[in-house]
Amino acid sequence: MIEIVNVSQNWAIGRKGGLMIHIPADMQYFRRMTKGKTCIMGSTTLESFPNMAPLKDRVNIVLIDDDRKKRPESVAAQEKDAAEGRSTKLIYVHSPQEACELVKDLPKDDVYVIGGASIYRLMLPYCDTCLVTHNDLSEEGADTYYPDLTATGEWTMTEEGEPQQYEGVTFRFCRYERKNS
Repeated sequence: MIEIVNVSQNWAIGRKGGLMIHIPADMQYFRRMTKGKTCIMGSTTLESFPNMAPLKDRVNIVLIDDDRKKRPESVAAQEKDAAEGRSTKLIYVHSPQEACELVKDLPKDDVYVIGGASIYRLMLPYCDTCLVTHNDLSEEGADTYYPDLTATGEWTMTEEGEPQQYEGVTFRFCRYERKNS
């Protein structure tokens, strides 16, 4: 499995339930990497999407701890996509192990963990690759963080993209691999 995340300084990923920054090139990168794949997320991440609709043309596995978190709006959006011939799927699970069981026969490069913070932490032990968009935005106001992969000694950066700019913020696409995986 692969985790995909955009981090600001000190591995900050969120502020008041939202992303630290929306970078169009990062959103395009996310779509390109995950389209046609399986995405594992938490209910808050699903609820943050427009109309609470699952990501189109992907299998959306949503990890929940309570069946009351199943969103009728999300189910209706999936049904609408199916009627339009899209391959959107929505599956609710109750544990990381249940999610792993669903994807065990898929190539590891076809499964992406997309957040939020608690799901990243729960699923990180099952991942051997992390696609991290590093940006130099200040962490000021951040209240949600991704694990610092450089601090654990378990990960090494295997690719570091060229710096790019968006509205004065420098960012780069990086790849981390778990050592000895």
